[in-house]
Amino acid sequence: MGQELGWAPATQAYLWGYPLLSVHRTQQLLCSRNPPGKLHHLPELATPKDRAVVVPNNDTLYSSGWFDLRYGDLTIEVPPMDHPGRYWNVMVVDAYTGVHYLRRKTWGTDGLRARVSFDPQAGDRGDDPGLLRLPTATAWVIARVLVESPDDLPTAQALQQAFRVDAPKAHSRALTARGGRPAALGEAGVGFFHELKQALVRDPSPKGYPSLSPAASALLESLEGQDEARLLAGLAEGEQLLKAGRGGDDRVVRGWRSGRAAGGPGQDVLRRALGAKYGLGGHYALENRSYTALCDAQGQPLDGRRPLRLRFPKGGLPPCSGFWSLTAYGPDLYLVENALKRYALGDRTPGLRYDADGGLSLELSAAPPRQRENWLPVPPGPYLLGLRVYEGDPSVVDCEWFPPSLEPQESEAP
Repeated sequence: MGQELGWAPATQAYLWGYPLLSVHRTQQLLCSRNPPGKLHHLPELATPKDRAVVVPNNDTLYSSGWFDLRYGDLTIEVPPMDHPGRYWNVMVVDAYTGVHYLRRKTWGTDGLRARVSFDPQAGDRGDDPGLLRLPTATAWVIARVLVESPDDLPTAQALQQAFRVDAPKAHSRALTARGGRPAALGEAGVGFFHELKQALVRDPSPKGYPSLSPAASALLESLEGQDEARLLAGLAEGEQLLKAGRGGDDRVVRGWRSGRAAGGPGQDVLRRALGAKYGLGGHYALENRSYTALCDAQGQPLDGRRPLRLRFPKGGLPPCSGFWSLTAYGPDLYLVENALKRYALGDRTPGLRYDADGGLSLELSAAPPRQRENWLPVPPGPYLLGLRVYEGDPSVVDCEWFPPSLEPQESEAP
């Protein structure tokens, strides 16, 4: 692991352990506000004020709960939806960011009851119907239900409240100390490696997860005797690899990037760490493929002072049975305030104007254009743009379909 790429042992340990510490720190943060052992419902769509998890969507209501499976099994209940088209899913995330699904595409909309069990030997084998086997004791349950329009919010809220997770009565409900920020792991210095060593006591590396090289394992086992400068150099190298943002299976088309794999990072340690840094709690592409814009059609980085247009030709909208959504984030990976309080555009946005030929042109800029129906406000400077496609057709799941390029536009006079 990492040796074939020439990574130093400290770099290997940093990237390998990054997902585990991201999960543990996120648990500490969220459970300092809401006790573990219970599913907590967030009754409003995400806004710039929500900063617990990076790159949140602005399409679904979230419910979230943290559980320790050493207390026993969980029971998850998903209510019947109000109509067959209502999108929902439940993901159960293990301590190493592995995702186990209950989802509409498999289960439909008639409701279900499923069990979650701790099985250290589960590895990456498939789950049985109605039973999810997690290879770690730490379990993060995240439920989502789609808000189909502004007027639909009360209906979506009522459905959200009917999602349940029942834990054993003995499960701890104690609030935790907050701990370090999940997004600041690179600032932990040599403390990162000590924190990782403690995390491994609580959640040992599961079967099927990439193993540390002998050199990196030896480093963690004998931290007290390690050269601090060498540890810091390894951490810095790992941070540079993460900031470069390129996983081993990336595909880039027309300035958009996405990973080829549909079912998670597998043995790709860097890709797993990238997922933890830039999209912790995010989906696998088999459920939602995310595309990130790297540059516009001229190769320029995204900057809200330079207006862009994303035009889907007639018949060229993202192919899916769920929904699609375009969202802008600031450099810190959170939603950004704007006068319209519009944080995403998608197939459910009311009042979109289609082109005369049936295509759809979306305008991206910091300054408002003359026609605002198709305007996605972005920050007046660098920003990140993401396109999500839920329950994508095979061309999406297989990483063949990509969005059109982002075309620069002339700035409009005020």
